[in-house]
Amino acid sequence: MAGIFARMVSPLRRIDAEPDELVADAYQLLKRAEENNGLWPAMSAYTGLASAKIQLAQYLQEHRP
Repeated sequence: MAGIFARMVSPLRRIDAEPDELVADAYQLLKRAEENNGLWPAMSAYTGLASAKIQLAQYLQEHRP
């Protein structure tokens, strides 16, 4: 029962983003990471943000009414 309550009050429910747009943004970030090949801080930042956007898109697809 706690899981249902947590989903009802989750701040992620208020995110007004389309999962498809988030995945498209993530793809662009991964392309930027490839352009910065060898610059580890930049590559890490781009891939980390892309990963977060993909995870958020998955969450929204699974839990949106």
